[in-house]
Amino acid sequence: MRRSQTINKKILLICATLVMLILASCAPSVIPEVETPTSPAVLTATRSPSATTVPENTPTPTPIPGLEIDPDGLAGIVVRFAHPWIGETAQQLEDIAREFSQTNPWDIRVEVLPHGGETALVDALQAYLVAGETPGLMAAHPYLLSGFGDEINLVDLRDYFDDPDWGFAAEEKADILPVFMAPFSQDDQIWGLPFTPQATVLFYNRTWGEALGFSEPPTDLDAFRAQTCDAAFANWRDDNPDTDGTGGWMINLDPTVLAGWYDAFDGVIPGDGIPSFNHDIGQETFSYLWDIKFQGCSWFARQPDPYWYFANRYALFVAAKTEQIPIQASWMDVIGSEDEWDVIGFPGVTGESIVVDGPGLLVTTGTPEEQLAAWLFAKHLLEPEVQAALVRNLFTLPVRASAKELLTDVAEGYPQWAQAADLVDSASALPVSDAWGIAQWVLQDAAFRILQAESVDVLGLIEQLDAMIVDLTGGTP
Repeated sequence: MRRSQTINKKILLICATLVMLILASCAPSVIPEVETPTSPAVLTATRSPSATTVPENTPTPTPIPGLEIDPDGLAGIVVRFAHPWIGETAQQLEDIAREFSQTNPWDIRVEVLPHGGETALVDALQAYLVAGETPGLMAAHPYLLSGFGDEINLVDLRDYFDDPDWGFAAEEKADILPVFMAPFSQDDQIWGLPFTPQATVLFYNRTWGEALGFSEPPTDLDAFRAQTCDAAFANWRDDNPDTDGTGGWMINLDPTVLAGWYDAFDGVIPGDGIPSFNHDIGQETFSYLWDIKFQGCSWFARQPDPYWYFANRYALFVAAKTEQIPIQASWMDVIGSEDEWDVIGFPGVTGESIVVDGPGLLVTTGTPEEQLAAWLFAKHLLEPEVQAALVRNLFTLPVRASAKELLTDVAEGYPQWAQAADLVDSASALPVSDAWGIAQWVLQDAAFRILQAESVDVLGLIEQLDAMIVDLTGGTP
């Protein structure tokens, strides 16, 4: 195995992450332990704190002859599709694959390989390699694969994407939302097709906000500060001592949430470079988050899940992903809350914005026939009807604009999902590069230290943050 450098990086990163988790377990909180109802089952792809590089995982350098293949040559090809879902989502993908296998005109067959998260998928790849059964198609973040060096290579899909016979027609290309495609496109290459993107948003208790005197959700930083602080002060003044120290924003240090705040300050995380936060925007972002924490307007919760806190007015705002919308709705029903709540973007310097992130459909190198067959199934997974079916199961955002028209039932049943979908025009996509795969967890640790401090040297901690990112990614300052 030629992965010594990557393993060293992973070891360092995992150690740093463990330190952060140990510290997090000691985080103070004024919230008592509470007995909370069991959340409805949700099937999500977990993130791994280990990460590797897209640049090392380069596509085959030779021309792709697959586009010249006689369609008859595809008959009997078996595409092994590995993905990070289990349960209902796995069954849905099995059904989609079965229908494709039975109806496609080329007689391609698809074998589906479910796994309990992206980490489990990557762990299983070693066994697949030993058995000589590397999946031809995977749903994963590219940075998770390059620890395998040249044992697994991704195919540049540009020629497939543009081919007049096998690719997308002009109107189909225009139907794929650019924000989802951007992370997988670089230097005229396409590393994968976007698949099941999630948006990171804020849940906002509109009824409580109105009771506090606010007629609208906040759309800028001053308004967000005003509402979080008023909610926190209201919980100090009420007759329930358990709510003391709560009320504003329940702090969430998921890297996508931190990226959402950074984006709200017009920060840009590069898709093909090393993230850096030691500049005015980075300092303004973390100074703002520290300041509202120092004022008592945001707080650390003892329970990691936000649902009970939000439903019981312990938090006016919580950060979450679109997949959490049906869970929160269920919690509101469980406790009998009549509060109306919304999904909003992160209030920022130029209005509200969101970040989106999700795995890609990655084709691995094989014979020309195998690569083309994998491409054709990946393309099928982006059909509007298939995308709409996946949204109903995973509460993702549809990659194809036309799929939204098929989701009126979801929009009516969950208006918060419709609000998230309407924010796509103000969305920024998170990178799928190795540098971000590593930097996101260092960013999380730095944010934890900043927000835990009674008084903080934001500049000094951000300097350390950038230095560690450079060190772990092997980049240059």
